[in-house]
Amino acid sequence: MSRLVITGGTVLDPASGLNAPKALLIENETIHSVVEEIPEGWSDAETIDATGRWVLPGLICLRTHVGEPGTEWKEDVESVSKAAIAGGFTTICATPNTTPINDVRAVTEQLLARTEHVNGVRILPVAAATRGLAGETLAEMGDLKDAGCIAVSSGDRAIPNAQLLRRVLEYARSIEIPFFTVARDDSMSRDTVMHEGHASNRLGMNAMPSEAEVISLFRDATISGLAQWPIHIQKISTRATLNTLRQLRESGLNITVDVTPHHLWFNDEVTAHFDTDTRVEPPLRSQDDVAACREAIAEGLIQAIATDHCPQSSVEKAVEYAYAEPGTTGLETTLAAVLDLVHQNQLPLMQALSCLTVGPANILGRQDLGRLSEGATADVIIVDSDTPFRAESVRMHSKSRNCIFEGVSLTGVVETTIVKGKVIAVS
Repeated sequence: MSRLVITGGTVLDPASGLNAPKALLIENETIHSVVEEIPEGWSDAETIDATGRWVLPGLICLRTHVGEPGTEWKEDVESVSKAAIAGGFTTICATPNTTPINDVRAVTEQLLARTEHVNGVRILPVAAATRGLAGETLAEMGDLKDAGCIAVSSGDRAIPNAQLLRRVLEYARSIEIPFFTVARDDSMSRDTVMHEGHASNRLGMNAMPSEAEVISLFRDATISGLAQWPIHIQKISTRATLNTLRQLRESGLNITVDVTPHHLWFNDEVTAHFDTDTRVEPPLRSQDDVAACREAIAEGLIQAIATDHCPQSSVEKAVEYAYAEPGTTGLETTLAAVLDLVHQNQLPLMQALSCLTVGPANILGRQDLGRLSEGATADVIIVDSDTPFRAESVRMHSKSRNCIFEGVSLTGVVETTIVKGKVIAVS
């Protein structure tokens, strides 16, 4: 039996609302209890002094591009695990757009086998809902769930055929697996590189209007109601989308959403420098949209913050802006970016932390993750919440250097990451 005691820190558990100086007792792979005083019988346990630090549940990301199999020069299981540990993420959900696509159990099993050989974080595969993510034919979702997938996804595009989307959701309901998608009407977003607004008009760039999200969200949510199965929308980014979401929720539809940290930070004006690290999907929106996303977190309208960690090499980024592949790394900067907004009074602390812990855990249906309560899995991080640092990709553990926060001063450093009761060090 292994025992670990974390003393002296302030325990913050959004699931229970706890925010107080406590000691955390860990036995083997689970949390034994959160206590005022260490009980008798624990004197021989290993101890970590967290004085002056925050003790949080391990963070959970619902959208991480792991790069393996197929694009290991950008990222692989080992490097993404190190990046996750450094950023405080103990669970990451691997997107299905690998090479080959994760639409058959062999790909799922390969990813899980690689994960077992790396002493790192929990990597949960997300399967393709359609073969090849083409949005034309159903994948064998039941077989993929049996192989270890925890959700199915439409990938980077919404499923264009409404009848097929209905069948996907009905299949997902029959095997009780979450469905992830994005709000993106392809006819209004194809070949666009930025948000439609004053900046795009000034720069003369092909642009995506907010309505491209709204139309897709409304359609998919309506079909979700028809199929009687919840839907999770990833990477929402506009006030119009959030207004529509609010109305759909009020009508009784079961929809959850997440937002990326960069859409909480940056607006479309930064694209004027043509820095391809700002080329992301969906594109960076207006400052009003940024404010709306922050307000939606405070309101509880947004349930999760997902990194959308998407490594790209210089081959994909060192080109003209319109030809650059979209995506930014995010695992090592997300917590600090969120905490910096908390320090600026732009986000409420516990609601922001909820979006990184218990919120995504609930979306996955994993009541054992994202919380610091008796019996929960002992995924814990210890954070120095006040120390500032400058984001520099050369110091990060990801193989790629396309960090949208490059050079930005952030606040909050992860000092210790514990996965299933074991301290995981990053070499």
